[in-house]
Parts: sequence; structure tokens; C-alpha cells
Amino acid sequence: MFNFFLLFCIPLTIMYYIVFVWQWKKNPQNFYPENRPFVFGHRGSPTHITENTLVSFEKAIDEGADGLEFDIRLTKDKQIVIFHDSDLQRLAGVNKKIQDLTYDELQEIKLEQGQRIPRLDDFVPLLDKIKAVNIEIKSDGILKSLGIIKPLIQFLDKQRMNDKCIVSSFNPLILLRLKLKRSKTILGYLYNRSMIFHPWNNLVWMCRIRPENLHIHYSLLDSWIVKWAQGKGMKINSYTINDKKVFDGAKIDGAFTDNIEYLKQCRL
Repeated sequence: MFNFFLLFCIPLTIMYYIVFVWQWKKNPQNFYPENRPFVFGHRGSPTHITENTLVSFEKAIDEGADGLEFDIRLTKDKQIVIFHDSDLQRLAGVNKKIQDLTYDELQEIKLEQGQRIPRLDDFVPLLDKIKAVNIEIKSDGILKSLGIIKPLIQFLDKQRMNDKCIVSSFNPLILLRLKLKRSKTILGYLYNRSMIFHPWNNLVWMCRIRPENLHIHYSLLDSWIVKWAQGKGMKINSYTINDKKVFDGAKIDGAFTDNIEYLKQCRL
């Protein structure tokens, strides 16, 4: 009887405590409004100007975005650039990967509307124009893209932007390593539906990483994992909300959108 208790009851009690009772300490996020969702310009203002470019970010700010969201990757010469895709096919018609080109080589390639890929450092002058930024680390595999963490930490330390920067990723190992190396970073856990038994798999990773935010597609906002995250004191940021009905009905803390002016007219 005693052995049964040790083998089953104690582990189950510990598991119950971790999943339903335990609260982890979170870095402050004072930029969220009290009476409405925070509006992130998703990759800038991509419906008007090529995504993830400085001009697109400026347009999003002019449209009234509270903050900006963009993606980062590492070049062949270890420069952090702002770009979503792993290759240049969609936006430049070039069948080459970002990781196989140096930053100087990337500057020779024009994107749609004649735009060019910016470095993360190029974004710095815009920081004073927004309340917060979400930097998403792109990764092409669970064990890939870990090399971007060191230069990103150097950037975050240099800019001293702990109070207005969320770092997110679909790769939980990236977030875990960043948490261990720089605990003061605000983390956004991007919910991954491609995992087997994804609700429980994501829950386990969140318990391990202990992020401040859950970033989840708007189609999953009614799922129990969202209620669980809210019970843990996490902020809920949802992507990519471009529809008025979805935005008006969503009980969220922040929204990533391509239609900034439209959403701001709806509810703000």
C-alpha cells in the first residue's frame, strides 16, 4: 500500500500542483492598455507596403499601431536580419536561402516594391515611436537557429528594452535557452498545432519555459489551453486577426493584425 502511494499518489499530486496551482514569476509588461487589446502591426503594414521593411513599419506607426511585430533570421555572416521566410522566392523571386547569403549579398537583392531586407539594428530609430515590439525568432527545425540567441541577447542588452520587447518563437528550445541565458526577457510562447497531442504538449513546454505570454491563432481562442494560460496569469496575444467580428468578440490582451486602421476603428 505504501509503495502504491509512492509510485502513483505523490507523482500525481506534484503534477496536479504544477498544472493547476503553481504560479511562476513573470517579467512586468506595463504597455498593455487596461480597456482594450494592444494592437501589433503584423510585419508592419503588409497590406500597403512590403512586409518586414522599415517603410512598412513606418506606415504601421502612421496608421496608429500600438506596437510592431516582425521576424528575424541569421545570415551566413551571423547578421540578424528582419525577414519571415527561409528563402527569397516569395518576395524576391530568388531561389536562395537567407542562411546561405551574407548581409551584403542580401542588400543586392530587391524585394517587392523595391524594398530591401533590413538588419535588426536598422529598427532601433523606431523604438521611441512605439509602445512595444514583438520579435519572432524564425526556426526551420527544433535543433536549428539556436545560434541567433547570442547576437540577439547582445542587441537586447545594448538597447535596454526589457520593458517594451517580447521575444517569441514556435521553437520551444529557443525560448528555453533564452530563458536560461537572459531571464529578464519577456517571452511569448507561440502555440504549435503540429505537435502530437498538441494541447498537452504545449502545456508541458509552457510549464518548462515559464513565459509571460501565450501567442495563439484566433481559431483556438475558445480552447481550454487559453483558459489555463489565463489562470496562470499569462497574457493572451492572438494572430492574425483581420476581421471585425473576431476582434470585437475576442477576450485577449493583444492582437496581431494586417488591418491596423480597420481594427482601431472597430473597437478602440
